[in-house]
Amino acid sequence: MTTKFSAGLELPRILPGDPAWIRRAAYLSEVLGLVASAADVRPHAYPLPALTLEAAGEVIGKIDAALTAAAADVPPQVVLYALPAWVLKALQDVLGALRTAAADGLASEDEFGLRSMLVSLGESLDYPRVRTPAEMVADLEPVVAVLALDGPAVRAAATDLALGRWQVGITGAALTEVFAQWVLLGIPL
Repeated sequence: MTTKFSAGLELPRILPGDPAWIRRAAYLSEVLGLVASAADVRPHAYPLPALTLEAAGEVIGKIDAALTAAAADVPPQVVLYALPAWVLKALQDVLGALRTAAADGLASEDEFGLRSMLVSLGESLDYPRVRTPAEMVADLEPVVAVLALDGPAVRAAATDLALGRWQVGITGAALTEVFAQWVLLGIPL
């Protein structure tokens, strides 16, 4: 008998059931995958390791696919998602690197390599329209904000959803607080 252990701490996250909040950033799954491939070949030319870029791209793609499948008929109001802590860190690192690369004054050759790759991908890949590095940052920010959202309300709602219970007054109040935080982040409900 084999036992499968988690590769690290998994963070319970409450996500909006309507995939519109991540759909705008779904193309970044492909972009980050291509940048990860380039970083794998020339690691010295990029500010982040290929694994970090790849993990960030993969989680965006997985969440988008899962929410799209769940919303095929009637989207659930919220979705419980277990996010490995290291993947959240990877997303935050990628967002930081993209912000630096999108800035006018580049700090190093690493960010210049990333910026030129982002510009090239934004212009050449088949997206609804050309995406600049700054637009890529703007598309990724709400995704990272929703996934980084934590606190007592998120934990209470996640616990109740995981246990399949609805505590009158507690679960609803926790979800109401989560919804309010989403509104502050600019996430459509």
